[in-house]
Amino acid sequence: MPQRPEARQRLREIQAAFGRSLRADDAGGPDSALQESADVRVADRMAVYRNNTRHNFRNALELAYPVLRKRVGNDFFRQLAHEYQVAHPSRHGDLHWVGQDFPAWLDVRLAGSDYAWLAELARLEWACEEANVAARNEPLALERLASIPGELLENVELRFQPSLRLLRSSYPVWSVWQANQGDDAGAPVDLAAGGECCVVTCSAERVAVYRLDATDFALLELLVQGSPLGPAVRTSAADAAVLQRLLAWAFGEQLVVGLSSSAPA
Repeated sequence: MPQRPEARQRLREIQAAFGRSLRADDAGGPDSALQESADVRVADRMAVYRNNTRHNFRNALELAYPVLRKRVGNDFFRQLAHEYQVAHPSRHGDLHWVGQDFPAWLDVRLAGSDYAWLAELARLEWACEEANVAARNEPLALERLASIPGELLENVELRFQPSLRLLRSSYPVWSVWQANQGDDAGAPVDLAAGGECCVVTCSAERVAVYRLDATDFALLELLVQGSPLGPAVRTSAADAAVLQRLLAWAFGEQLVVGLSSSAPA
């Protein structure tokens, strides 16, 4: 028997009140709509739900940002997680995605402080999370490219693994990430060392993070954007040695999944 409109509206109100109470501070108590609809101590039960919600949210965030948590410590990370959850409550059925807006939120939250660089570290860690759940296609061997006549290579376009992510940072975030892969926080990295260019992908069920020099990265960036080999080399000011090195690396790491030829200009 279908619900009456009044019953559906009342259900929506209770569901909305439940969500508001989960996000409220502990001292705020349950929403009045819930108090009116229950014959038990709503405050006690809501405290249990609220605690579980915060714990699960924070745990998901810790799994997505383990290096960041090591660098700031557990207490400060919990504080950041709570503030972030208030600003960006989960709107997805899969807790994996609760950290999607964390880097952008940190940009604002830490702007102007000595910790502003952590937003860049968070971007690198979220790239790892995206790569980890991305599809994986069958890679091509370098011989496929070598079989193309030399006069046609100018217009060849490469397609890459869906997991491939590129990050150009003003900070040495790859070095920080690399130094903190053990169980304990690694030694501090000199932030004055300068920016780094990072490439993230997932190969054979393992997330890999590479550091490329600026020239190689600029060429790869153009190729990922769909530029043919010839124009990409000219735009990035790379030479034949850079192109050869980058292609050998990309095919060797099984990043290339397709080749196509664009019409010459």
